[in-house]
Amino acid sequence: MKKIVFLIVFSALLVSSIAWGKDTPTLTVYSYDSFTSDWGPGPKLQKAFEKQYHCHVKFITFEDGVTMFNRLRLEGDSPKADVIIGLDNNLLKDAESSSLFAENHL
Repeated sequence: MKKIVFLIVFSALLVSSIAWGKDTPTLTVYSYDSFTSDWGPGPKLQKAFEKQYHCHVKFITFEDGVTMFNRLRLEGDSPKADVIIGLDNNLLKDAESSSLFAENHL
């Protein structure tokens, strides 16, 4: 009987610890492919950021800034990205007037 109780308690603790592990926050970053590729800065920055801030960084990669910006427009008021890297100067005016972005105060 004690073994059964122990197994039930152990199983409950195991399941709850797994559930707690899922609470690691995720930072979703939209970026272009050369940034997130093996030779780009993305993987090194990802590793350093995750280590320092104890979170998971998830890159969503796009072919270019135009494709990325169009995706943001489609998402509208429910964006999936927390951070956008790679909009160029040609998109800046449209991005500023879109009201899709918040000031970062950096």
